[in-house]
Amino acid sequence: MSGSIAKRLKADVALARSADSRRRSRAVRKVPKTSSGTAFDTLRAIDLGPIPSDSMDMEMRCPNWKDHSWLPYFWAILIFLSSRAVVALGLVFSQKYLPVATDVWSAGPFWYHQLLQWDSEWYFRIVTEGYRYNGDPTVQQNIVFYPLYPMLARGLAAISGLTPAHALLFISNVAGLLAIVVLFKLVREEFGDQLALATIALLSFFPASVILSAGYTESLELLLIVWFFLSLKRQRYLTAALLAGLAVADRSTGIVLLPVLVWEMWLNRDRKPFFPALIPCVLLATSGIWTFMIYLWYAFGDPFVFSDGQTAFHLGVTQATRLVAALKFEAFAQMILNDWNPWGQASWFTLLFIALIIVRWSRLHPSGHCSPSVCCCCLI
Repeated sequence: MSGSIAKRLKADVALARSADSRRRSRAVRKVPKTSSGTAFDTLRAIDLGPIPSDSMDMEMRCPNWKDHSWLPYFWAILIFLSSRAVVALGLVFSQKYLPVATDVWSAGPFWYHQLLQWDSEWYFRIVTEGYRYNGDPTVQQNIVFYPLYPMLARGLAAISGLTPAHALLFISNVAGLLAIVVLFKLVREEFGDQLALATIALLSFFPASVILSAGYTESLELLLIVWFFLSLKRQRYLTAALLAGLAVADRSTGIVLLPVLVWEMWLNRDRKPFFPALIPCVLLATSGIWTFMIYLWYAFGDPFVFSDGQTAFHLGVTQATRLVAALKFEAFAQMILNDWNPWGQASWFTLLFIALIIVRWSRLHPSGHCSPSVCCCCLI
């Protein structure tokens, strides 16, 4: 009796060992040995079948450093930083060989202070003194300059302890870098990495791109505009409207984003309701200008003082007269096409850019229907 029990126990143990051996061998296939050795054969014998769920979860949780999707952004940033190195070298050599006249305002003695010239003085005064107006529209005063850029610089100087000049330059350069990244993303999503990098290179090394590092509003405005179109492309209309409002608080040219926003909302009215969102979006998109007017009304008793003050900067011509002239395209009638000096060539370059925009637009969208968010990539 005891002998039979012992035999049964041995059989059960053997069966259990056999089952365990089969489970362990699922990941290994038996292959014939070769005379070349056993290490390579062992690697070949590993079963590459379905990965266990625990391993899949581990792979999803851990970042895949072999994913190089960030690499194009790295090249875009590197291109822009290379162009800024060229700008810095130009400033250093110009400070040494082209001394600035003594009657030109300067924010400081260092080479990078040359990035704060001309209108930068007005923004510097706004940061340090606030807005000033004596009631005479024939005298140049800082109430014609929009508030977002100097307001950000003033806040940064108060929080960080930077000087007003350094705060202005910091905001301009950071905004320029971010604008390049957002622009690259916008163009990349429509046309791929190659055209996006070419766009960044052409913009970064364009001679006038030095303004993206200067104490001006252009870099911040570019950031807000490209960010606006990126939000518009994703049909985030409230975000786009807010960015348009900030853009018009930075420069008057930001108002052109309003009709683009409304037109895009109208084209996609079958996906998102048009009329319920129209009023909030219009209010947000114009908030930059009417909040500035409310401030001017409170501070100086005239909400249109920023417009009246433009007269002193344009040889006595009022803003209304210039607006009518722009609507009548009078600037084209005043183009000088027989002057080959650098100033005279501006007219030819203007006509060339207009022609390229028309040609590019027609080739990319022969049907005539074009979404503004896509047209932004075409025209940039």
